[in-house]
Amino acid sequence: MSMRKYNVIDLFCGAGGLHIGFENEGFNVDLCIDNNPLVEKTHKRNYAHIQLLNKDILDITINEIQQYSHSEIDVIIGGPPCQGFSTIGNRVSSDPDRRSQTDSRNELVYAYAKIVSALKPKFIIMENVKGILTMKGGAYIRTVLEELRKVGYDVEYRLVNMADYGVPQIRERVIIFGNRVGVPVNFPKPDHAEIPTDTLNPWVSCWSVISDLESLTDMPNFNHVALKHTNINIERYKLIPEGGRLPEDQLSPELYRRNFGNTYKRLHRNRPALTMVPGNDAFPIHPTLHRSLTVREAARIQTFPDNIIFEGNRRQQGHQVGNAVPPLFSQKLAKFILSQLEKG
Repeated sequence: MSMRKYNVIDLFCGAGGLHIGFENEGFNVDLCIDNNPLVEKTHKRNYAHIQLLNKDILDITINEIQQYSHSEIDVIIGGPPCQGFSTIGNRVSSDPDRRSQTDSRNELVYAYAKIVSALKPKFIIMENVKGILTMKGGAYIRTVLEELRKVGYDVEYRLVNMADYGVPQIRERVIIFGNRVGVPVNFPKPDHAEIPTDTLNPWVSCWSVISDLESLTDMPNFNHVALKHTNINIERYKLIPEGGRLPEDQLSPELYRRNFGNTYKRLHRNRPALTMVPGNDAFPIHPTLHRSLTVREAARIQTFPDNIIFEGNRRQQGHQVGNAVPPLFSQKLAKFILSQLEKG
């Protein structure tokens, strides 16, 4: 078994969910890249030992990356924001040097492929939302796979539910996995299931990770601050059963509201949480209290350790948490890649 540390670069790193998992498995994270001043603040507070380039990836040169990284990069991780690919089917050209007429946000996948092509990591991981599978009738996912195959990678994708990997949350995400070392493109096997078996543990409940926070009052330095809900919303929340949603047929005219989203869904103590996406700047409703989850409760459900503190106002903190890859899932990806690297 090789004793050297394997080197990782995290593109579009956000709050660090992906690279936390890799560090926990012993990888050396050389460099993180993002283009967000709040991400930079969160990064400097929590990951000061890792160099961050806070810059548009389209403006970053390979030489800049190589200034901060080892000569041999083993893994590149990250996921371009999917919003940038809304017009990918209408791109003008596949030549990276001749696409000035397109929306620059649509160039992120080409920038990713360019970096991969130049640094030649052994393995690559891209994570994104489920919706990429149907964007432009599937053109997005086909383009991503095509670009990565062009630069020498065997790649496949899979839609995974992170609850199947021990994350206390129903969270479906697309994982694009690839390598250039000639091994079959496989994915780590789930170790949990809604209906457990001899080899699969039961899904993890949300209550198992947030119950101790129920009685705590506001703790701003811990990202544990309750939203100040209006009285009318509190009355609505009182009507939501555990594991249910706001019952429209039981609402008085003054409590009625259209467009019932996650904001009006209550978690169940015995089940994984709903996906941690802060719709309307609020997470789902606490299982027992008449308020939405705090950022810290959402971070627990996302499997972030408590020592990670998110910068910005409450809304900004919530988006950093909700957009992240759960570190527990990332660590299982890292462990799987490590086993394949060590075989070589």
